[in-house]
Amino acid sequence: MKHAIKLAFALLITAAACSSNASDEGAPDEGAPTQTRVESPSTPTEGAKKGPRAAAGGGPFEIVLGEWAVTPEADAVRPGPVTFRIVNRGSMTHGFEIEADGDHSGPGSGDGFKFETELIEPGKAVKVRLDLAPGTYKVECLVDGHDDLGMEGFLEVRPGAGRGRERGRERPAPRSGSDVAIEGFAFTPATIDVSAGTEVTWINSDPTEHTVTGDGFGSNNLAAGDRFSHRFSRQGVYRYRCAIHPEMTAEVRVSG
Repeated sequence: MKHAIKLAFALLITAAACSSNASDEGAPDEGAPTQTRVESPSTPTEGAKKGPRAAAGGGPFEIVLGEWAVTPEADAVRPGPVTFRIVNRGSMTHGFEIEADGDHSGPGSGDGFKFETELIEPGKAVKVRLDLAPGTYKVECLVDGHDDLGMEGFLEVRPGAGRGRERGRERPAPRSGSDVAIEGFAFTPATIDVSAGTEVTWINSDPTEHTVTGDGFGSNNLAAGDRFSHRFSRQGVYRYRCAIHPEMTAEVRVSG
C-alpha cells in the first residue's frame, strides 16, 4: 500500500513538472525584441510618473547620414519612446551615435547616456527604439574623423515638439509646382511632370553640398540655400543624380 502511495505521488510530481515545462516552451521570448531598445536615465521625479509619456507620433523619426552631414527630419522630438530610422544616403560607410550633451543638457537628460549603431553601408538603413528623457543630445557619425568633416549636430528632446521640420535657419521656399527640393539627401519629388518649355528649379535645403547632374544639363556644387534652374525644351524623360552622392537619383518627365 505504501509503495502504491509513493508511486502515485511521484507520478503527480512528474505531471506537474511536464505541465510547467510545456507552458514555458509555449511562452513568447520576451528577451528577444524585434527592435533595439535603449532607455536613457531619468530623474527620480520622472521615474515616479505613471503611464506612457508623449512620443513622436506617426512613422519613424528619420535621421539621414551622408557626406558630410547628419540631418534629422526635425531639430526637436518629444520625450519618451521613439523609433528612429537612420539611413545612409552617402557613398561611404557611416554609423550613428547619440549622446547626452553635458554642456547643453536640461533636467533629466541623463548624464552619461550614449548609444551607437553598427556601421551602416551606403543605401542601407537601421531602426532603433530609444526612450529619451528631456534635454539636449549630440548626434554624430561614429566613424573616426567624420564628425570633424561636419557630420555632427544637436537634437533637442522636449515636451510639445512636433514632427515637422523646426529648423532655426530660414529654408528657401518653393516658388512653383516645377520646383524640386533637395533635402534629407533626396530629391523631392523624385519624379516631376512638366510641359515642354518649363523651367525647373532645384533648391538645396540640406546643410551640405549637392549637385544636379543629368545628360546634357547640370549644376555646379550647390551649397545650402543655393538654387539651380534649367529649361526643358523637348519632351522626354531626363534622369539625373547628385554627383557627390550617387544614391540620390530622380527624373524629370517632359510632355509635348
